[in-house]
Amino acid sequence: MALIVMYRQIQRNQQLTSEQARPYVSMLMGPHITDWHVIELVVRNFGRTAAYNVQFSFPRPPTVAEYENASDGYADVVELQLPRELPTLAPGQEWRMVWDSALDRAEIGQGVESRFEGTVTYYDRPDQPRGWRFWHRPRRQLQTQVVLDWEALPPVQRIELMTTHDLAKREKQKLELLRSVLTYFHYASKETRPDVFRSEIERINRAVAETQDRWRTRQVDQPTDVSLRWGDVENELGKHRNQQV
Repeated sequence: MALIVMYRQIQRNQQLTSEQARPYVSMLMGPHITDWHVIELVVRNFGRTAAYNVQFSFPRPPTVAEYENASDGYADVVELQLPRELPTLAPGQEWRMVWDSALDRAEIGQGVESRFEGTVTYYDRPDQPRGWRFWHRPRRQLQTQVVLDWEALPPVQRIELMTTHDLAKREKQKLELLRSVLTYFHYASKETRPDVFRSEIERINRAVAETQDRWRTRQVDQPTDVSLRWGDVENELGKHRNQQV
């Protein structure tokens, strides 16, 4: 009897260990890192091991308006172009693609679906290579049910209000900066020693150069163009990010 209890306990422990040391891939919606109104589709492996041959299935596929071909204010609603498969997702790794703009989608309103239910299918190991032996455990198929719901996102009106508040705060900071610069000029211009005057000029020039460099660096990161999604979905839209869970 004791052996039976011990055997069952070992089985439960093995099952628990197997469940903990497995991939867990999910699909969710998230804002773009630089453009708050652009929503991306994110596929991420939250598990502890790699996931292989990740595929997506939707009875009603996610849709998006074809803005670039719009005429007279109307745009056709088409299926979002998802990749056929993601070969591998390491633990903590994610794949992203631009889906749509929350502002544009709010303008369309009921003309486009807002909720999509689907399944993410993946495996805990690669496909059986040549030379596979029958005593090796076959790979396990895993599934995650997902729901993508635009209605669950923060209302666009609320986001715009928050943005307006941020703009007002920025304008206030500009006035504060101008006041500080004028105060500095008021006192620095009273200096009569040429060497000190020159050092103040050089200090201002260094500050200007540093600010210009910072501004140019920011210009390198261009805002996301939603129209990019109509290129090669697997080569242009998707990208991986290695992040720790």
